[in-house]
Amino acid sequence: AVVSTQSTGELKRPLIAELKSMASPPIPVVKAMTGAFLLMGERASYLREWNNIVILLNKTGSLSVKRRVQDLQVESVTEEQAKAAEDTMLGLTSDEVYEANQAASLFYDWADMICYEYKQLKEGFK
Repeated sequence: AVVSTQSTGELKRPLIAELKSMASPPIPVVKAMTGAFLLMGERASYLREWNNIVILLNKTGSLSVKRRVQDLQVESVTEEQAKAAEDTMLGLTSDEVYEANQAASLFYDWADMICYEYKQLKEGFK
């Protein structure tokens, strides 16, 4: 099952550019982006540095963040990834992230949806 990419369809270049231009983004932005990249399989230790998140946002082609978000299937997410992402974003709200940065809120909404669908999938297998 491919997750709805409605929110990520709004990921326009200017929004991503604004995100990349942040030198020291607010905590909700960092947590949202870290959560999203954890679901894409990046290591938590690598994501501790905002510069590394910017490097990932700069990738193009099949490694572009937009492509990775669109191609990610819930079935490929591991329990470890889902838990790490959920723990990272714990306590955040979509509105809070949106107020800090619009693009980050799209990633937050996507990651939150992936975590939700992951739980639904796991409960379906019990």
